Amino acid sequence: MNEMTGCRESLGWFPRVTIEKYSADQVRWARGKLTGYRADWRSGKYHTGQLLGDWLRSVLPYPECGTVTDTGNGVTLAGLTNWAQVLTGTGGHPLAPGRTVFGVGSDGLSMFEREHVHLSPLEDEGDGRTWYRPMDPGYPQPLGLTSIEGQATFTETEACFAWHEWCWASGPPEPQAHHALHGAYGMEGAVMVNRKAHPAGYGVKEAGVAWVFRTQIELLG
Repeated sequence: MNEMTGCRESLGWFPRVTIEKYSADQVRWARGKLTGYRADWRSGKYHTGQLLGDWLRSVLPYPECGTVTDTGNGVTLAGLTNWAQVLTGTGGHPLAPGRTVFGVGSDGLSMFEREHVHLSPLEDEGDGRTWYRPMDPGYPQPLGLTSIEGQATFTETEACFAWHEWCWASGPPEPQAHHALHGAYGMEGAVMVNRKAHPAGYGVKEAGVAWVFRTQIELLG
């Protein structure tokens, strides 16, 4: 609290979520179109052989299985500690391309608590309950002056369960897709920055489809 003005000074973190759901037919068609595709070296936007959200939006008019939107989440205590270390240059893991993962899970009953360190706090992480995957190349990235955009494309065999929660996490470079957060980073240090639990859920992802999880985080002063 500012004693001179009586105003509370703070930095806010406000996410807006969109999940784009591409059907199995759309995914098969897009996979076929990727065959023999070569990246546009002038823009560097697409990556040969990878089914990414940017690519899907460029070749398909809309996701046939619709979209889901949501807002808000909570920042964890570990996430706040990590940012303090990054800002002071004393350690921590920045939210940078090649270091940041998106996590989704099936636990919609455990509401957010600052002490959470991974998804699925009710039953613990596990194959069929949680999945963490690196963000698409180039993400997260600045969006305007005070926003950050994150995106991850969950392909045909990934995270095939009911989605009720999500998070961002950061850690050492070059994480891999895995059902456990520390497994994604090779058992090295990793930090779940935030978490959102949604009791009604975002739907059930089935094998053969691709869902693109997009988040725009606005930093509010």
